[in-house]
Amino acid sequence: LCGACSVALMHRLLGRLGAGPAMRLVLTAVFALHPLVLLGSAAGASEPMLLVLCLYVAVHLVDWLTGADPWQLVHVGVGAGVAYLVRYEALAAGLAVGVLVLVVSWRRSRGGKGAPAMALVDTVLAAGPVVAAFGLWALASEAVVGSWLATFAPQYGNSAQVGAGRGTIDVVSGAGSFAHLRYMAEQLVNTAPLAVPLALVGLVVALRRGERALLSPVCVLGSVLAFQNLVFSCGMSFGWLRFQIAAVPLGVAAAGYLAGVLTGGARPGRARRAGVAVLTLAMVASLPLAWRAERNPRLAREESRAVDVAAAGQYPMERRVAADIAAMGLGRGAVITDVAYSFPIVLSAEDPRVYVITADGDFDALLADPLLNGVSYALLASPDTAPADAVAERYPGMWEDGAGRAEMVRQWSDGRGLTWRLYRFTG
Repeated sequence: LCGACSVALMHRLLGRLGAGPAMRLVLTAVFALHPLVLLGSAAGASEPMLLVLCLYVAVHLVDWLTGADPWQLVHVGVGAGVAYLVRYEALAAGLAVGVLVLVVSWRRSRGGKGAPAMALVDTVLAAGPVVAAFGLWALASEAVVGSWLATFAPQYGNSAQVGAGRGTIDVVSGAGSFAHLRYMAEQLVNTAPLAVPLALVGLVVALRRGERALLSPVCVLGSVLAFQNLVFSCGMSFGWLRFQIAAVPLGVAAAGYLAGVLTGGARPGRARRAGVAVLTLAMVASLPLAWRAERNPRLAREESRAVDVAAAGQYPMERRVAADIAAMGLGRGAVITDVAYSFPIVLSAEDPRVYVITADGDFDALLADPLLNGVSYALLASPDTAPADAVAERYPGMWEDGAGRAEMVRQWSDGRGLTWRLYRFTG
């Protein structure tokens, strides 16, 4: 659904940027058929959810930049605020949008009596919801898990996960900020090679023509892309290929704007028509390169692994685990598990209430004395798969031999060796 809405918004944005009907269709198709958009949407990843909101913000920001209607800033602000609740990269977009709105509003009202107040009001409309979302989410995080920034801080946070995988990441990308930037540049060149060059050329053309429309997608999507690359260069990200997804609509939007400029005259000459044809062919030709990158295990570590996971039968195996546990006829709260790793099994369960999961408020109390609290079993994955499993950390050695507290009753494995074990507590 988010992918389909993104395609519709991309088509609308291209119209706002001046692309003709035929060019809009071609570029919309290039966007829709890009593997990061198509596969990400099909898999239900969070990136297409972020993308649809960023495009929503970009469309309404264009309308404000070209029309000065403050109601458009309400859409911009709400879209950016919701986007932060999807992925934290939206914070960069919210900041960039706030700065752009402040500068443009100030320039528009320069010399007016209430110029500072007007610029401030416009900025609050555009950036206020992002600030509110950030603050309220941090407050909820502190209230629920005791951490203001649970995305980063706890054992399940981004920092801990990246730290645990740092050795594997550096083997592929190289160690150090320069090596990380070079790796992400290689990803970008193989995924959306025209995005940055077209955006830069488009900005130069737009500034020379005194047009502001292209500032919207460059500001919104460019900030997200820059944030992802900066975070990885600082060693705070996994550097997955899908993190380059903002480059896809950025390149398409820039191509649409430049095509509109080339065909904007009453009767565009042969050279301009040739320029549009070359631009169109270049955008279409970049698609096979992106699909090839998607299968490259070095550049698309996560995506290529997904193919291996599917081939090994991991998903059917995890559904089988859920079915086998359901067939045991256990009561509510009989199996304790760290849902950070076992979520596919819990989601496949006929009755998820059979499981005590880490999101439950009494998880720690039940784990401290399982038998006394009616918990009979523990479900664990192998330590290499679940390095921070809460059950295994509470009872070191449980995976190997039950840690003197439990005995193994079932084991399941897929074709790659991913293994789940069900232990029954004995004391």
